[in-house]
Amino acid sequence: MENYYEVLGVPPEAATREVKSAFRRQAKKHHPDLHAVDGSKGAASRAADAAMRLLLEAYRVLSDPERRRMYDRGLRRKAAEEGGFDYRTFLKARISDPESLAKLIVYDLLHGLEDEALEMYERGKTMGEFRLERFLERGEAMDAEFCIADEYEKRERWLRAYSMYKRLISMEMEKPTFRYFFDVVVLRFRSLVLLKLQRALDDEDYVDRLEEAACLDLPRRDSAQIMRKKAELQLRLGDTEGAIDSLRRAGEFEPRLAGLSALRRRAGIQA
Repeated sequence: MENYYEVLGVPPEAATREVKSAFRRQAKKHHPDLHAVDGSKGAASRAADAAMRLLLEAYRVLSDPERRRMYDRGLRRKAAEEGGFDYRTFLKARISDPESLAKLIVYDLLHGLEDEALEMYERGKTMGEFRLERFLERGEAMDAEFCIADEYEKRERWLRAYSMYKRLISMEMEKPTFRYFFDVVVLRFRSLVLLKLQRALDDEDYVDRLEEAACLDLPRRDSAQIMRKKAELQLRLGDTEGAIDSLRRAGEFEPRLAGLSALRRRAGIQA
């Protein structure tokens, strides 16, 4: 498995802008036209062609957050497989130890054993204050919890997914760790809150969750969309006063958000 970080000459934690800058530098250095002699393609030019194709593939993967996350997981899986012994059996024999259990969860996620990872994660939750970041490097722990939240969402366990995404966003606000991937985390959270979560809750509980979500430090447009959704629901519930306040807050986040004017008219707000 080619190490694309080494190909571009950037560290694994590099931001997307660093990946782009490194690609431009390397592309100038390896461009095939620089190695052509009298317009012909000799050995040096063919080698430059191959190097350029590799650079393009590395850039294509590392500049895309979803592809990069999957690639990073593959790198970690390769490293684990080169350990030389049955690491999973070793960890599974020690699942009463929270640290071994945390490492087993990550191992299973990396090896496509999502059901087993969820089972072990829920086992950990019976141990009291079980937090992956207590036993793993912070970035690895947050990446693992994102994968677990994603698996909960796929299984339509939306409240579990919501709680995990919300906590990950709060952690990122305290200390940036996801960096290039954070936009994807926010997108998943917003989609879950606006399109799926209501199916798991009654209307009053959903209003409370929308308020929780709006209080996170999300991009202003995302917060505005959440407050608009809350206002729609409050109007349906007959809480006109609450809807007016939600519409005011939505307008503070994003004054020209689509749909606000129609909701204001329904709430009796004069233009």
